[in-house]
Amino acid sequence: MQKFEPHDWQSSRRFSREKTPGIVLRAKQRHPTSRHGFTLIEMLIVMLLIAILVSVSLISTDSSRSMSLEATARMLVADLRLARNYAIKFNTKYKVLFDLDAQSYEVQHSGSGTLPVPKNNLAGSAEASDKYIKQLRSDSLNLPDQVLIRQINLKTSRSNVTDLEFGPMGGTGPTRNEDTILILSTERNGTTFIFPITVSWVTGQAWVEEIQTLKN
Repeated sequence: MQKFEPHDWQSSRRFSREKTPGIVLRAKQRHPTSRHGFTLIEMLIVMLLIAILVSVSLISTDSSRSMSLEATARMLVADLRLARNYAIKFNTKYKVLFDLDAQSYEVQHSGSGTLPVPKNNLAGSAEASDKYIKQLRSDSLNLPDQVLIRQINLKTSRSNVTDLEFGPMGGTGPTRNEDTILILSTERNGTTFIFPITVSWVTGQAWVEEIQTLKN
C-alpha cells in the first residue's frame, strides 16, 4: 500500500510569506523621476516673496525718513514753546533767532532788563551753557537722513524772516500780525521731503503740518 509522507503546512506558509513580500515590494516599488528647473507655481511663490521683501524695505525706509523729520520737528516746536513760556512767565519778550547757514538757532531774552535764558546743559563748554543754542546736525540726532531748516517766511506776505519773537501774552503780535511758517526738509533718492511748522501770531502756539514731497 502506498504511503503518503506528512506534509509540513506551517513550514510551507513560512516559506511563502518569506518569499512573497520581496516579490510584492519589487512589483510596487516606484523609481522617482528626475526633475529639472522650477514649476510655474514655485516661480510665482518666489516672485511673491521677493515682492513682500521689497515692500517691507520701502516701508522701513519711509518710516526712518518720517522719524527723522518728526524728531527734528518735535525738538524745534518744544524750543519755540519754551521761549513762549519764558515770555509769559517773566512778562517780557523772548526771541528765537535762526541762522540758516549754520543750521542753528538760539533762544534770547529780547525785552528790557536782564532776565535769564534757558540753560543748555548739554553744551560742550561752561560759556556755551549760559546760552541756549541748538545745532540741528549735532543736537537733533536725526538718522538716517539729515534734516535742515529750509526756510522761514510769513504765511500771507511770503516775506522771509530769520526770527520769532514772543511777547508777554504769548503771541508774536502786534509787531508780526501774521502766522510764521518754518520749513524743515530732507532729501533721499531725488525726492525732497518737507515738514512745515506753523506758529500762530495771535497765540504763539506752534504745530506741525503733514509731510509733503517735491521731485527734484
